[in-house]
Amino acid sequence: MFYLTGLIVPVFSYIFQVYPRFINRYFGVDVWSRMLEADHIRKNGHKIPMGKISDGYIIEGYLDYPPALPWLLSFISKKNLLSLQGFISPLFDVLQNILVFAIVLQLTDNLQTAIIAQIIYATIPLAVLENSYLTPRSFGYITFTAAFYPLLLYSLVQNPIYLMAGFLFTLLCFFTHRFATQALLFICLFFSVFDRSILYIVVFFAAMLAAIVLSKGYYLRILEGHISNIYFWALNYKLRFAHQVRGIQKGRKKRDFVSLVYYLLGTFTPITLIGTNFWTIIPIFFLTDMLLGFGVIQQNILMEPLYFKMALWIVVFYVIGVLILSIKRLLPIGEGQRYLEMTFAPTAILSAVVLSSLLKTDYTMIVISIFFLILSVNIGLTIVSQWIGIIHDQGRSVHEDMRKVFAFINNVKPKPRILCIPHQITTMVVYNTKAKVFVDIQAGTLQKIQDVFPVLKFPVKEIAKKYDLNAVILRKYYATMEELKLDRKSLIFETEETQIFKL
Repeated sequence: MFYLTGLIVPVFSYIFQVYPRFINRYFGVDVWSRMLEADHIRKNGHKIPMGKISDGYIIEGYLDYPPALPWLLSFISKKNLLSLQGFISPLFDVLQNILVFAIVLQLTDNLQTAIIAQIIYATIPLAVLENSYLTPRSFGYITFTAAFYPLLLYSLVQNPIYLMAGFLFTLLCFFTHRFATQALLFICLFFSVFDRSILYIVVFFAAMLAAIVLSKGYYLRILEGHISNIYFWALNYKLRFAHQVRGIQKGRKKRDFVSLVYYLLGTFTPITLIGTNFWTIIPIFFLTDMLLGFGVIQQNILMEPLYFKMALWIVVFYVIGVLILSIKRLLPIGEGQRYLEMTFAPTAILSAVVLSSLLKTDYTMIVISIFFLILSVNIGLTIVSQWIGIIHDQGRSVHEDMRKVFAFINNVKPKPRILCIPHQITTMVVYNTKAKVFVDIQAGTLQKIQDVFPVLKFPVKEIAKKYDLNAVILRKYYATMEELKLDRKSLIFETEETQIFKL
């Protein structure tokens, strides 16, 4: 019964995360890519397809995205997956919340502290929003934590069980999420230098070698796709958040909620990055007290090597995030705030330990006040973000308007070859129609579509001629037919929010 209390917060957290999906059932961009990948794996007898995939894609490509999540999804029928897609990612977050509970109990043997850690974890705005649609990110978070935390333990207590756990979850990380793998490499490099030990790097590259061998070389395709993606954005970093039609937009003229968030992150970087997870303040204060000797946090907490390493784990990723958001040339290695996503677990653990220890001091009322202040701010930010960015989202959701578009396309003979504007609706159209769309399944081949993404390099009619395209789907909120040099004579279908032009 004692341990079952660790399920209470995760259950409420899950409800908090999924309730917007009861209102907006079909939200998200990457969701359609992951479901398409699952379809291909399902059709291949739950095995990763090794050949080129062209079904629905104008450009043929290989499946080169980490397949762990799509492979698991392939065991759910296509019909059921479509219904359940909005409720899957938060399940991995629940598992990470339970992992946080278990770690804190292991470290402190204190139920109260463990539950506080769960509450802190459950109220990180960035975590809630990232789990709002079907994405491997939440799977990547728990895999990352389960890989790196045991390595930290092993660096302090040479128990081979910790080493084996770190190795196995590092191996899994290679097949789970590209960014999580990349973040794991960076933190392993840092601690190898900091500890003057090759332990972390040896484990990382030993696991990579095992991934290559066990997958019979398939991981090399994933790695190639990862490197190709970085290379593409290294060439196009200035266009990372550009409008596909209008190019780079200055100032406050932002298209939607997501663009506004990126604008704020890039403009007031250190402050707004903290705003993605206000709990980060506590680990930063932990390190500050340790270095400057304020004498607020108890010495037994400050002197615990594991807590110190957790604080470094958090601060290193915070610094990386600030650098990326401040130096645009670094954008190819990932959006800055993404690195803080790798700190959700240690932030919750360390914050809970620090706050719980201070409850037994003269700072009790101050601690309680800070706890509820951050809690309230985080919950408030999350609810507002859910309301604006998920429930009322138009550009990243399938509503009745887009269903009308899909129905029309499915009745067009012969199958049209379509250019989608904006590009983010491409896989949505592939999944829901029988048409051919100017996109491919291969995550590392953005070079093949660089005529249209991240910005249109040529007039639409020239692009259509080059790639034998005969239709354009245009979302009205995004651009106008005048901007694309299209006219009403070529308009063959129109809804309130969408236009289809024949070329």
